[in-house]
Amino acid sequence: MNFFVLGDDDVVLGFKFAGINGKVVYSKEDIEKEFDNIIKGEYGDIGVLILTEKTVKHIEDKVNEWQQKAIYPLLVEIPDLYGHIEGRVSMLDSIKKAIGISI
Repeated sequence: MNFFVLGDDDVVLGFKFAGINGKVVYSKEDIEKEFDNIIKGEYGDIGVLILTEKTVKHIEDKVNEWQQKAIYPLLVEIPDLYGHIEGRVSMLDSIKKAIGISI
């Protein structure tokens, strides 16, 4: 299973040091284009797609729709080097609230 990351320069470079390929994206158009390319298999068989919170913020509807399908690649949202976006509810927080227990 391959990993891939979408985010800013620092995040993509950091993951590259760990052996994980990625693509630097900034604009909403670039993010949408690369997200679509990934889920179409343009970058090979990616099992886990790592996205920064700022990246997800631009394409939240697409990300939510994809996560509800429960198919690969699995989407993992992470903060960038500056930390979590204040007020942002993570998927884990949503799950905890929905089932009423901490996992």
